[in-house]
Amino acid sequence: MFRKTLATMCGVVVLGGAAACGTGQRESEASAVAEAFSTAIASGDAAAACAVLSPETAEALAASEGKPCEESLKPEELPSGAVSDVQVWGDRAQARTAGDVLFLVELDEGWKVVAAGCVPQGERPYLCEVGG
Repeated sequence: MFRKTLATMCGVVVLGGAAACGTGQRESEASAVAEAFSTAIASGDAAAACAVLSPETAEALAASEGKPCEESLKPEELPSGAVSDVQVWGDRAQARTAGDVLFLVELDEGWKVVAAGCVPQGERPYLCEVGG
């Protein structure tokens, strides 16, 4: 598993706050993807979790481990839980569960998880187990 800080994502999230108009349906869509990821992690289904990762995140994970995403992602090393809060800023979103913070991006094919297993580091960027 690789760790990466989320400096770029956090900057986009903070700066993109003004673009949050009409986000109700988009929040629901982002929430559904975050929930799918969290459910896959909870059930140990790496293939299903990889299916909702952004292509870049899945490729980076595979490259870091030298194996396909499904073999590189370790669900037992990631927190899971029901999504309790989602905030959308433009094409970026943050979803929170009881033990995790997920970051998502909206692509042509819909919302995808770009970082998971993220914990705040005070004034520094989030530290994430996957992606970033």
